[in-house]
Amino acid sequence: MIPRKTYIPFGETNDKTIDYLLGIIEDARATTLQRIENISTEELHWQYAEGWNSISALLSHFISTALYFRIEFIEGRHLDDEERKEIMPGLEMGKYIKDLINDEPVEYYLKELERATGLLTDSIKQLNFDDFSKKREGYNPDTGNNLAWVLYHTAEDEVHHRGQISIIRKLYKMRKI
Repeated sequence: MIPRKTYIPFGETNDKTIDYLLGIIEDARATTLQRIENISTEELHWQYAEGWNSISALLSHFISTALYFRIEFIEGRHLDDEERKEIMPGLEMGKYIKDLINDEPVEYYLKELERATGLLTDSIKQLNFDDFSKKREGYNPDTGNNLAWVLYHTAEDEVHHRGQISIIRKLYKMRKI
C-alpha cells in the first residue's frame, strides 16, 4: 500500500506555508493512489452511464490541473496551442469524456501523474512568500486569488474527485453481482 504523508516536514522550501500546502498535496495524491491500487484497465475506463466520468477521465483531470496551474499561475503565461491540445480535454472533461476514455493501463496514468505533479512541485519549491501570497487579478473577479489558494484548490479538487473514484469503483463492483 502507498504510504500517506502523515508527517509534513518544514524547512524544505523558502517558506513554511509552502511546505504545508505541498504536504497536503502529496498526502491527497497518496490517498488517491491508494484508491486505484489493483485497478484493472476495464474498471479504469468503465462508465456507469454515458457522459459520466470514468476513473481514467478523473486521473486525466488531475494531470491536466497540475500542468495548467503550473503554466498559468506559476510561470504566469497562457497555454500555447500544443499545451492547450494536451491539457484542455482533461481540464474541462465534459464534452471530452469520450476522448479521455481509452485503453491505456493504469501505469500510463501513474507515470503521467508523477510527471505532472513533479513539474508542479519543482516549480513551487522555487517560490518565496511574496510569490506565494501576492494577489493576482482574474480567476475570481471580486477578490482575485493567490498561489496559496491555487495550491489549496489543487488538493481540494483532487479530494473531491477522489470521492467520485470511490463511488465509481463501488458501482463497478455492484454491476458484477
